Amino acid sequence: MRTGIFRSTFIAICFQMAMVSLSQAKEVFSADDVFKIAYASNPVLSPDGQTIAFHRYFMDIMTDHRRNDLWVVQSDGESLRQISQGFDAVGAMAFTRSNKAIAFVAYQGDKSHLYLQQLDSGERIELGEALIEPANLAFSPDGKWLAFTMPVSHDRETLGEPLTPPDGAQWAEPIIVETRSQFRVDGVGYLPPARQQLFLLPTAGGKAEQVTQSTFAIDSPLEWLPDSSGLLFSANLKSNVNKPWDTDVVRFDIRTGRLTALTSQTGPDQMPRISPDGKRLAWLGHADKPSIYHEYQLYTANVDGSEVETVPLNSDYGVVDFAWHPDSKRYYVQYEERGRSVLALLSGDGAVSKLSDQLAGWELDQPYVLGQFSTRAGVVAVTVGDATRPTELGVIGPDGLVKTITDFNRALLDSVHFVPATEHVASSSVDQRDIQYWMMVPPNFDPARSYPMILQIHGGPWASYGPQFAANNQLYAAAGYVVVFGNPRGSTGYDAEFAHEIDNNFPSHDYDDLMDIVDGVVSRGFVDDQRLYVVGGSGGGTLTTWMVGKTNRFRAAVAVNPAINWLSIVLTADLDKLMANYWFKELPWENPMKYWSHSPLSLVGNVTTPTMLMTGENDWRTPIWEAEQYFNALQIQGVETALVRVPGAGHWIENRPSQLIAKVNAVLAWFERFSDVSTLAGAE
Repeated sequence: MRTGIFRSTFIAICFQMAMVSLSQAKEVFSADDVFKIAYASNPVLSPDGQTIAFHRYFMDIMTDHRRNDLWVVQSDGESLRQISQGFDAVGAMAFTRSNKAIAFVAYQGDKSHLYLQQLDSGERIELGEALIEPANLAFSPDGKWLAFTMPVSHDRETLGEPLTPPDGAQWAEPIIVETRSQFRVDGVGYLPPARQQLFLLPTAGGKAEQVTQSTFAIDSPLEWLPDSSGLLFSANLKSNVNKPWDTDVVRFDIRTGRLTALTSQTGPDQMPRISPDGKRLAWLGHADKPSIYHEYQLYTANVDGSEVETVPLNSDYGVVDFAWHPDSKRYYVQYEERGRSVLALLSGDGAVSKLSDQLAGWELDQPYVLGQFSTRAGVVAVTVGDATRPTELGVIGPDGLVKTITDFNRALLDSVHFVPATEHVASSSVDQRDIQYWMMVPPNFDPARSYPMILQIHGGPWASYGPQFAANNQLYAAAGYVVVFGNPRGSTGYDAEFAHEIDNNFPSHDYDDLMDIVDGVVSRGFVDDQRLYVVGGSGGGTLTTWMVGKTNRFRAAVAVNPAINWLSIVLTADLDKLMANYWFKELPWENPMKYWSHSPLSLVGNVTTPTMLMTGENDWRTPIWEAEQYFNALQIQGVETALVRVPGAGHWIENRPSQLIAKVNAVLAWFERFSDVSTLAGAE
């Protein structure tokens, strides 16, 4: 027995030494390697469950864009092949009911196309004529129709009669009159005068026909009724400007053209799906509450919307996505749990059986908890990954194990040393709650040395980080920093009480939770307390500016696209109506001091920490003037600062690979500028 123990220990030590030697033989992750990353996204299973279509994203170094192509693979991992090639991007896709062909949208320049491709022969034909950004593709059960949504232009409102310029004259562009409740969206800019409408295209050939003329937009997944007599979708019929997310499940009848709301509660009802036996309808939704964040519930009813029931999920976790099980009695449900994206089977009585907690998403730059799945005929496809592996495609087998069936990053993984994320817990000094966080250490880490530390703060603020791949964290670690990220109160995936701790109260004790994480890491002995740095984006940028107004423990800070003045942002962001009605209990003119008391700008007089601001010039979620206000205030206060504008970028400033690299380089350069601890002011 003792010999066996010694032998096992010897084998373990040899394995560890081999792993260290292997990691040392690999190169450290560099900015150039960002362009080598590929990842799988948006899986869709064929009706028979035998074929998986998905998007493979890659970094195009010549165009500096994330591009994608359509690929297919058998659910057993065989016959992996590329379907589209040469397009700028591909979009929505749907299998025919025969499983033999796939329709997909492709984009080239400013043109969009809808194709049908036979999977066996490779024959491809274009469907429709001059279609503009078709989306939400769905074939009817009888195989006669392809339904989709598409924007339809309408006339703008005018005020006054414009003059006609003389021939050859060069006049200014005409004025534009806005009466829409939302006329600008981040990532798009000013919206054209158009609404998404429903179209039907006969599969036997012919032109696409617009079948709705609604005054509201129809832009949601489409679900056919079992007899192909109509479709279900979600839409905001009520058009209440103060309830922008108040959608209902709507039924469209093909024969009469009638639209009928099947739900009526105030709050979002969305993603309607009919059971495989055609007898029941299920969807996600929640009743309206005085908070921006809500846990989505799973509802079920008869197909006509009668006898509504809530399917209990015996936890406080909201449902992110769902699908019917083939037995029409159970459901596949996706939810967040403690930094993981979980897929489970849910019974009608609320019993939950986990299938996997390894789902991973498409976010490349930050470790947000994300993931996708698709299921048909009992087969489940998922996107999987971890802190050291960009997202690949996987399948959950009958044994419950996840089998990864793509390996797009093999060459990169074989040549580059990626740093894992280790899980830890801090005790909150506010109420002793467990605050979960993760830590990444530099390659060839030596616990006897002393390292600088970067605290990274997630946005949302109702979101969560987890051990998922993040190129920026890998680059920070490669530069010699201990990287720490976690989930303070307000984060999702714990319980409802934890998430709602910051309702009408952000920022607040989430700051304390983050400082408790910092203290926990410093207490380990290998982090230099004089070289602490902080960076956060969006809600994390807001918390960053709040933190430097509360403490001078950080050597330098970077706030990316922050909200720093609630009085200005709630009426200018693209989510203005939502924020004005839900962020605080009163409107800004009813209680301006409540807004001001939670605005980081109110604390700017306390700031001594060198703080850099970074924002996309086209950001409409947290518009650039938020960062500009803080930048100007810091200059007036004599605090070292810089304002970094990202041309052409919206809220997601790392959308293009070079933007991600430029962001990381600027952050590291800013921190390095203030790395001389001999000049550090006295800390608290």
